[in-house]
Amino acid sequence: MQAEQLQELGLTEGESKVYLALLELKETTTGALITTANVSSSKIYNILDRLGQKGLVSSITKNNTKHYKAKNPKRLLDYIHVQENELQEQKNKAEIIIKELSQIHTTPKQEQHAEILQGTKGIKTFLEQFLEELTEKDIMYIIGANKESIQLMGSYFSEWHKRRVKKNITCLATYLPEAIERAKFRKKTPLTQTRVLPKTMKAPAFFVVGADYSATFIFGGNPLCIVIKNQQVATSFEEYFKILWEQSTAA
Repeated sequence: MQAEQLQELGLTEGESKVYLALLELKETTTGALITTANVSSSKIYNILDRLGQKGLVSSITKNNTKHYKAKNPKRLLDYIHVQENELQEQKNKAEIIIKELSQIHTTPKQEQHAEILQGTKGIKTFLEQFLEELTEKDIMYIIGANKESIQLMGSYFSEWHKRRVKKNITCLATYLPEAIERAKFRKKTPLTQTRVLPKTMKAPAFFVVGADYSATFIFGGNPLCIVIKNQQVATSFEEYFKILWEQSTAA
């Protein structure tokens, strides 16, 4: 038998040579084994130890000298069964690891971005996208709606809120004192609650928050809409809104 055949069963080249030599020598010391197997004396003990762990070699001490003997070749089947069991254990572990890694692989990375949209068209572009992505489970928050924005976008805002109501999306809105009449008007819209901020509060911008979005609207010579899509930022704005809501009065 060639050592290559044993290597196909999982033995190393050195293990195969030593095991075949032991079968031939029956029982021997390392001296004769090194010569017959043609292996290095520096490696023989390591090889014998590995073969012993595989259940293919036994040893006995006679006259203070260790003798080695090959186990019945049928033990090769036992060795293969052990390999099969270890392989099955590795397979089971691999399935668990693969399942965990697959969850990481398939979990979508949280989308986030920031952009600046200019002019009333830019503001409308954001609001249309915002309304499209909002669902019934979402609540939109308006912080500090002002008179200037209402004068410029009022008719569009009214039409936009009608479509919001059709999607069953709730809106909580705070208005600056200057826009109290608009707050009273918007309060009549279904799924809408409004309050008026304290008289001491003034701001050149107002905010719209919902889902993962937080948008800052700045009105003036050239209106701007600064949009951030980030869950943590949106959550921070929601907490800020709740504080202001408690400080506000009914419209």
